[in-house]
Amino acid sequence: MVKKIDSNLLYNALYQLLLILVPIITTPFLARVLGPTALGINGYVGAIAAFVGNFMLLGLNQFGVRTIARTNKDKLSESFRDLWGTQLFFGFFLVVLYIILSSFLLPYKFFLILELPFLIGYGLDISWFYIGISNVKKVVLRNAIVKICSLVFIFIFIRGRGDLWKYVLINSLGMLLANFVFLIDIHKTGVYLKKLNWKKFGFRFFKPLLFLSIPLVAAQLYTNLDSALVGTLAGARQLAFYDQSQKIARILLAMLTSTSTVLMPKMANLDKGNNSDKLMKMFYFSLNITLFVALIFCLLMMINTQVFVPFFFGNSFVVMRKNMYLVSLIVVFISYGSVFSLQFALAKGLYRIYTIPYIVGAIFSLTFNALLDGKFGSLGGTWILVITEFIVCFLRIVLVNQYVSFTNIIHDEWKQVFSFIVVLTLMHYFNFNVYPTVVAMLLNSLVGIGLFLLILLVVKDKIVSRGINLILKK
Repeated sequence: MVKKIDSNLLYNALYQLLLILVPIITTPFLARVLGPTALGINGYVGAIAAFVGNFMLLGLNQFGVRTIARTNKDKLSESFRDLWGTQLFFGFFLVVLYIILSSFLLPYKFFLILELPFLIGYGLDISWFYIGISNVKKVVLRNAIVKICSLVFIFIFIRGRGDLWKYVLINSLGMLLANFVFLIDIHKTGVYLKKLNWKKFGFRFFKPLLFLSIPLVAAQLYTNLDSALVGTLAGARQLAFYDQSQKIARILLAMLTSTSTVLMPKMANLDKGNNSDKLMKMFYFSLNITLFVALIFCLLMMINTQVFVPFFFGNSFVVMRKNMYLVSLIVVFISYGSVFSLQFALAKGLYRIYTIPYIVGAIFSLTFNALLDGKFGSLGGTWILVITEFIVCFLRIVLVNQYVSFTNIIHDEWKQVFSFIVVLTLMHYFNFNVYPTVVAMLLNSLVGIGLFLLILLVVKDKIVSRGINLILKK
């Protein structure tokens, strides 16, 4: 089992590397070729489609993974049938509702219709099943092939600002084809679609899935519909600044939070038996290392924002420097909070604790976006996003107080936060931004990380001490 977890983490790490490389290659090209307004329209229709698509999954990326991970082999087909059947049932009605809304009520109707393959792909998505049986390799290879093909098609077909429809369609069809692949050889897992007894299909998972859909919908309200609000109240151009400023942060977050997705089935299994000590040990270590890496990523983004934005996105996006500087903080809040939500609360079946932060975050985000986006544009939306994610993270920590020891958490992690603040302050006044862009970013990054590690070494941080011990032993 340990070897399988290690291989899953390796495959996942390789895929996350690809997730980093693809936007790094495509974003500068798209920002210059399509421009802010076209990217803003893409952000608007993408936010609507993603909201509906994620609702289709009904929390299967969490509950489905956990259920499959805890299901015996002889009951695997039955559990898969009832989970996927529920997904297909609700997916059909959501697609119909989406077509009605996009045809009669929402702007950018043509682009919204182009997202239909994307939504159908969500309805067919059974990646949660493969993750539940710890076959992460399958998910990674599928997504990697789709990402590479999409990358090639973007550079072949996107030539000017009138090619936005091609860009939307490439991503939409990619989602559909990627999820269809899962169904072709699912028989290799021991589940045969032709042999599934649909006459015995039941909604036995309906209640927990519906309950889990509450935080899912709430989360989507401030991670997707916030973009729709910014676009509606402030315009497509401001939405482009709001969305694109989050691009790098979201890439890094995908890498950090995906580790929680991989580890969650293992932690769910540990919670079944007398393994509470092992579960807590894994939890505390994951919490510590996640904060350490998240702070480094956040620091690198913040100290390089001034020179990175015009270099990466082009001069037409220079005005979003403040957005990107602020939004860097969500790397820390979301990744740290995900350890409490995915690796702990959800793994232990604490659905109420998992749900409450999402609901509070959604209420706060929607209320203040509606009040401030029209007046303050993308910067107002960015401030609201950062504050929302801080509130959600804070609630995740507070709500598990009866299960975890805050003494163990605070003992070392205050050192990391202290080091981060000191280095960020120093680099604000003493940086290398006057040098050529690449040289400036390289020097800023090396000096920033060097100072961060040096301070942690002085205050005897656990992570740094372990790292030095491992190096000395070699």
